Amino acid sequence: MMITFYKTDAARRLYYYCISDRQRHLFSRYSFTVSWGVALTQGREKIFTFETEEEKQRKLEEVIAHRVRAGYKVLYTYFRRDEYGSLRGALRGRQVS
Repeated sequence: MMITFYKTDAARRLYYYCISDRQRHLFSRYSFTVSWGVALTQGREKIFTFETEEEKQRKLEEVIAHRVRAGYKVLYTYFRRDEYGSLRGALRGRQVS
């Protein structure tokens, strides 16, 4: 799964926020990574780890809702088949047209 958000500020600077579960965590079965900054190759990164899939799903929904409230729009999404069905629906209306 990968979700990339973006927003611009009053000075027209472009900011990115990316959520991904591409990399597995060595010590936790359930995890995802967020990275953010003015460029996806530079910036900050944080890894969230969880004991259960349900905890991971709740945190994903929380992070997404916070980004949307902060004015971010969805630039790109990728989901593997039958993955994160509830997130797909929530993001469908947030896509860049």
